Amino acid sequence: MKVTAVLFDMGGTLLSYENREKIGNAFLTAMSDLGLDVSNPQLAEARKQASTEVEKRFSAISSFVHRDLFRERVIRTAELMGITASKEVLERFDANQREAVIEHLCPMTGVHEMLGELRSRGIYLAVVSNADDDFMQPVLARNGLTDLLDDWTSSEEAKSCKPDNLIFEYSLAKAKRAASEVLFVGDSAQHDIAGARNAGMRGVLISEPNVVAPLSGGLSAVEPDWHIRHLMELVEIVDSLNR
Repeated sequence: MKVTAVLFDMGGTLLSYENREKIGNAFLTAMSDLGLDVSNPQLAEARKQASTEVEKRFSAISSFVHRDLFRERVIRTAELMGITASKEVLERFDANQREAVIEHLCPMTGVHEMLGELRSRGIYLAVVSNADDDFMQPVLARNGLTDLLDDWTSSEEAKSCKPDNLIFEYSLAKAKRAASEVLFVGDSAQHDIAGARNAGMRGVLISEPNVVAPLSGGLSAVEPDWHIRHLMELVEIVDSLNR
């Protein structure tokens, strides 16, 4: 079956997590605002435990906004350290986290070239991301991607988070394509590939060195149809399928 559309995850796929430590500074600022010593090893352990607990809980939910997930990490870490996160600190954290994501997610190598090549072939291109509305479009715009895409869908818009089937069906309906015509490209075998394959699409897994896809714990992974290391490999896959 020829490919007429490619849907992409955003973080870890079109945009790199190489600056993830800088994004994490919003969390450390919140801890400091709460009067905690960010160099305390106990805080690092509390953060690790809180992240595990919160991500496990949110992974079982089919729809949520990510600012709630980020907030809950702060709240639970503070609880484990014996304090309560104030409303003021949480509101500052929300703003700092949003700003950090927008500022520090950066383009994956070859992303503009790859999108341009596929666009020149008449392929419909869209992003389908577990992301909130308030930072998705600004992130895409800041990284020069909006003019190369036909559309983008956040989990907040779809009211569904990958790997839940609804967000994939919603995105296919927007694309006006049959699942068999569509490739889905993502960095998570649990979220992207499992969900796409369940919706009838073929899946392409991309791996960023030294990065583990977030919120993947406890979910079942599915083998992709293709596994790539560089985005330009996708052009070769599409061309081979469309000969």
